[in-house]
Amino acid sequence: MSLACPGNAQGLLHVSFNQDGSCLALATREGLRIFSVDAHAVVYKNPLGAIRLAEMLFSTSLVAYAGAGEQPALTPRRLTVFNTSSGEAIQHISFASSVLGVLINRQRLVVVLERRANVYALQSLEHLRTLETPPNPRGLGALTPAAEPGDPDLLALPSSASGGALTVYDLASDGGNAVCEISAHKAPLAALAWSRDGALLATASTTGTVVRVHALQPGASRLFSFRRGATPATVHCLAFSPPGVEPRLLAAASSHGTVHLFRLEAAERHPALAAASAAVGLLAAVVKLPVTDMVDPVRNIITVRLPCHNVPCICALQRPSGGGGGEAGAAAGLRSAPSSSSLAAPAAGGGGLTLLVATAEGLLYEYALDDLANPQGPTCALGGEWALLGSAGLGGGGG
Repeated sequence: MSLACPGNAQGLLHVSFNQDGSCLALATREGLRIFSVDAHAVVYKNPLGAIRLAEMLFSTSLVAYAGAGEQPALTPRRLTVFNTSSGEAIQHISFASSVLGVLINRQRLVVVLERRANVYALQSLEHLRTLETPPNPRGLGALTPAAEPGDPDLLALPSSASGGALTVYDLASDGGNAVCEISAHKAPLAALAWSRDGALLATASTTGTVVRVHALQPGASRLFSFRRGATPATVHCLAFSPPGVEPRLLAAASSHGTVHLFRLEAAERHPALAAASAAVGLLAAVVKLPVTDMVDPVRNIITVRLPCHNVPCICALQRPSGGGGGEAGAAAGLRSAPSSSSLAAPAAGGGGLTLLVATAEGLLYEYALDDLANPQGPTCALGGEWALLGSAGLGGGGG
């Protein structure tokens, strides 16, 4: 859930949600900042110089960043693992090419380069394995949050530069054994996201008209195909609703300044899915060919149009009142130790959801979603708008 913002007039170069959507890591020309979603304010600043990307581990003090190349000490070919509580670098890791993506969970750190991904043990930062990939200029990849001991520790990486195939690796053993390969789309991949329990993987291609959801168990299979729209767009982010929310939702944020929400329901509970399933079976019996994509995928249940049009954005779904990390709004904004006890998952239950949308212009929008099970779609209300590089609200009052 990250977004490059090279054209931002305020100096914002990269923005990313942490794993539970409670904070945003901001890479700027001046340095690193952490924005608390609960406090709607910047709670940490470090004027270390221009950095091009930054990722944090939940709401702990662990942050990884790479430089923008504007200062010799901040080369894009070096990743720094940093402790925001002590203000000291834990380790510098250098590479032969630029760091394009960083993925972190409780067990692993994955550094994505253009043609390979390097896997490290998070606690020791020992290098475990190098995974070769086809050209991956976007630094695309997805890592399960692994918030609790025993959770799946899975990594998805593109396995084709010209098509939409991907490989899933199990990082729990030997730093990455291939589990399966999925042919997700015909066009190259543009976005990947795991559900927080690691059971589902969402994908979108560079065409951006269809979003798909795949299940890894009992075997890699496609569960859903959703129609984002008829007009091609770049899907910058896919995000699942937190565990325990029923019905489960998937959000897709695009370059059109829109976020589409889809409901993940079994075919027998969704009339459109049931009709599509029946049509697929009938066509397959008649023409004796795979015809899954000949049936129009299910459309979204609601489209959220941002006040700023045609602006790239990323999103996160969380429970109201900052369901994943309330401590992030406190004075220093961050917890000091990346231990398993500090990474507890939010409690199950509850009704509505909060949709958080961060844009390349450096704005955060917060929407309240209610009546999630309504067949006509949930209600959606804008709660507020905030500047990510500042601490004051811009109106709307939601907080």
